[in-house]
Amino acid sequence: MKSSSGEKLVEEGKDQRKASFTLIELLVVVGLLSLIAFLVYPAYLGTSRSYSLTDVKSSLQQNARLAVKKMVTYLEAGMVVIPEESNEATDGDDNNYGYDKSDPHKIVFYTWNTSPNEKIALYAALPVLDTEPINPAEEENPLLYMRRYSGDPPEWQLPERLVRFIPSEKDPSLPQLKVTQLNFILGGDNEDKVLITLELAREGPLKEWRTYKLVSAVKMGAR
Repeated sequence: MKSSSGEKLVEEGKDQRKASFTLIELLVVVGLLSLIAFLVYPAYLGTSRSYSLTDVKSSLQQNARLAVKKMVTYLEAGMVVIPEESNEATDGDDNNYGYDKSDPHKIVFYTWNTSPNEKIALYAALPVLDTEPINPAEEENPLLYMRRYSGDPPEWQLPERLVRFIPSEKDPSLPQLKVTQLNFILGGDNEDKVLITLELAREGPLKEWRTYKLVSAVKMGAR
């Protein structure tokens, strides 16, 4: 009887050892899981970065095309470009949007509307109402804007963004999307042809800056 009972206890001990993990087995399992994670994570990270980069490129292209399309539409409705030295190029705060070929990041022009002629200003500047148009190359966070001189009596209206506002992760009040180049180059007969050069930039998944550039030619007053 005692021998049979002892054999039973030995068998139960073996069953318990089989049902439980030893320290070595646990370390092997953890090592295998770590190896799998080590092999899978780079692929996941690469896919995530690729998706983020695609989103950055798509955002740049959509904003650039939308902005150029709007500027072309406004210029085609234009009649005469107003030079920087003209009093007609300034607003109530003495901001000057007039055209200067040596600094062509801004332009103001008359439209075909009846008297008083409506004026349109296209420019790159910081998103502050009383900020004078600024050269995009000299500022950290410039954006594209349009202002309209209209109303009764006519006056300069509030600025309207020509690109989508993408907030910065570091400071939501600042844009993540930047204008790195904006040029209006006049030429042709009576300077009625305008060449628009627009370049936008946005930070990529590896904190590198990605850019997208568009060039478009437009004829003033084309209808």
